[in-house]
This record gives sequence, C-alpha cells and structure tokens, in this order.
Amino acid sequence: MELNVPRGIDDVDPERFEAQARVRAAFESVARAYNFQLMEPASLEHLSILRAKSGTAVDQEIYSFKDKGGRDIGLRFDMTVGITRYVCSRKDLRLPAKLAASGGIWRYDEPQYGRYRWSNQWDLEVFGPPSVEADAEVIDAGAAILRRLGLTETVIKVGDRRVVEEFIRKQLNISEDARVVELMRALDKVEKKSPSELKEEYVAKGFDERQVDRLLEFGKLRGTPDAVLGRLSELSLSTMKELGTLGDLLDSRNLKNVEYNMSIVRGIDYYTGIVFEAADVRNPRLGSLFGGGRYDALPKMFGRPDLSATGAAGGIERTAMSLARGTSAPRKLVYVAIPGESTLGAALKAASALREQGISADVPLVLKPLSKQMEDASKMGASWVMIVGERELKSKAVTLRDMNSRKEELLSLEDAIGRIEKA
Repeated sequence: MELNVPRGIDDVDPERFEAQARVRAAFESVARAYNFQLMEPASLEHLSILRAKSGTAVDQEIYSFKDKGGRDIGLRFDMTVGITRYVCSRKDLRLPAKLAASGGIWRYDEPQYGRYRWSNQWDLEVFGPPSVEADAEVIDAGAAILRRLGLTETVIKVGDRRVVEEFIRKQLNISEDARVVELMRALDKVEKKSPSELKEEYVAKGFDERQVDRLLEFGKLRGTPDAVLGRLSELSLSTMKELGTLGDLLDSRNLKNVEYNMSIVRGIDYYTGIVFEAADVRNPRLGSLFGGGRYDALPKMFGRPDLSATGAAGGIERTAMSLARGTSAPRKLVYVAIPGESTLGAALKAASALREQGISADVPLVLKPLSKQMEDASKMGASWVMIVGERELKSKAVTLRDMNSRKEELLSLEDAIGRIEKA
C-alpha cells in the first residue's frame, strides 16, 4: 500500500498547523473587532449554486459528483458563493449584514507554489445598499489581519472595473461588449506575459496594434491614490468618483500601504466595481495574500436584486508561508517535570492548574531521570520547566525554571502561574 495522498493535497504537519492557527486566530480577532458575525457556509452545495458564479465553465475547476440520490453536488471552491446563498435566503437579516467565515475549500487547479487543491481560506463579506464605505471596511479589515500577524511589508493594490471599461470604450473607441471584456482579460495577464506576447496575441485576435499599446500603457498607471486620480481626471473618466471617495476613506483609516493600479481587474465575469489585492513585497512569487471587490451580480442571480455585495478573501496557507519568513510567535509551553512516582499526583494537579488557566503544559508520559526530562523540555521548546519533587511537596511549592535564563525559583503554584502569565 502506498502511503501517499492525491496530487495537490497535503497533510498539514504540526509546524505548518501552528502557523496556520496563528492566521486563523488573527482573522477571528479582527473579524470580531470589526463586528463581523462569524459563521461557516455548507461545504457541499448543489452544483447549480456553484455554477452561479462562473457558469458551467466552473465544472472543470471544482470537485463535483452525483450523490447516492442522483443529485448533482459539488464541494465549495470558495466561501463567497455559500455565504451569498445564505444571505439571499434570509430576508429577515438586518442590513447591512457583515459576515465572516473560514474553512477548507477545494479547487481542481494545477498545483503550484502557494496553491493547492485543498486549502483554507478566510472570508469577509458585506451585503446591503451600494456603499463605498463597505469596500473600505473589508479592505481595512483585511489589512488589519496582516498587521496583527506582523506582516507590515505588504502593498494593497486597488483598481476599479468600471474605470477600465470606460477607458476602453471612450479612449479606444470600442463599444462591443465582448471585445471590451477581451481587452480587460489582456490587462489581467500583464503580470504573466510580456508586452510583446500580449501585443502579438491580441493583434492576432483582430485588435489594432495602437489600441493594444494604449491599453498596456494604461495598465502601467499605478502609484499613490492622489497621483493616479490626477491622471484619470486628465483622461476625463467619470467613473473615477468612487475611487476618489475610497482613497479619502482609506486615508482616514490610516492605511498608508495603498497603491492604485489600473491593471487590477480580477475575475472578469464576476466583479462589477472596485477590486483589490494584497501582496507580500518580500515574496511576490506567493501571489495575493488576500483579494476581493464588489460583486453585485451574484445576489441578483440568487433572486435578490435589492442587495449589493463586497468582500475580501485570504489564503491561510499563503499567509502562513509569509509568516515562515519572519519570526515565529513566542510559545508559553510549560513542561511539568516529575522526579519520581511519589510526586506524580501533585505534578498532574499542577499541570491541570496550568491548563485551566489557558497555559500550554506537557508532562512525561513515561517516567525517566530528571536530566532526560530536562532534555525533552528543551527539544520541545518549552519556555519553563516546573519541577514537582519531594522537596517541593514538603514546601507546598514548585520549582520554576526559566529555560532562557536558566534561573530557578521556589514558588507557590499560584505565584508560579502568575509569573508565567506575566512573562
């Protein structure tokens, strides 16, 4: 029997799990701070629901099957579709509705660096009337998650699908919807293909070489919100108004790592307005740590034309990989050493007291010499060793050893716990 797993699927070992747990904890903390209501959409959906986002083309990118009742079913490939279905079915929800979720998703993508067929994602969504404030809220919350994790060398790239479309229609004199969309796809490829490759591809599709040149030049328009807005104003693009409002809102929220970038268009058949993505500038190979935008069409497909929607989703694995390049989170692990069987009961009670206070504690499952226990504590990265021996039992105390300074103190169990908590 081969003990391997399917391609694109991987076990999450303890070290990676710990890094991913940090990301989840930061996400949940920020979601609560911004008053998003935590939930989780169903992991299995009717295939018709999953197709609502991208049509039958999505069948090639997801895991789908017939269940035992002959129904067409699929595994969720993101959180947004399920959350939107849930909100659209709940007409009793107070608007605006702010929902957050995290969990596993399954996509039949080609596996590559930072991309798996089974991965984990966090998600923030706002449903209600159209509102640039809602776009600012999800961008701000996404940035706060990265800051909470100490990932400060990041950039948030912001664009607007409506601005790009207006440029193509007004400045390039293209009016046919299909050809407008085709040129937007060209912008979506600027980081994957060279200008010469894109020019060759789109001239072959019937576009004028000058049109392609001007489009690619427009895609190079990036910089501070004020600088980009100034250039858009020179082009007389009326759809830039919301980008102007968004820039003011993000500035008021003290977000400084924002770049307006006209090559950011994201999902061509899905997003309808402001779009954005965040990247680690130290490791651009990872791609986006989070991304999203406004997607007003999806609620309409689910029978709610009254709802506008905007959201952000982040890759937990990718963000954890960014963390691996920095410092790891300090861990307060206490190893409770047991010199002999006569103090086993007292030592286990001390370990229980630590755990009840939310402090990680480990105990030897097989008794061995104290020197070997100290080696075990060191190997597992314990910050402290709490020794409960005959001397400690007689003194109604414990010996607390700081594994960094190597200093020891005889303290009451209560004082020892207090010392650990303050450290």
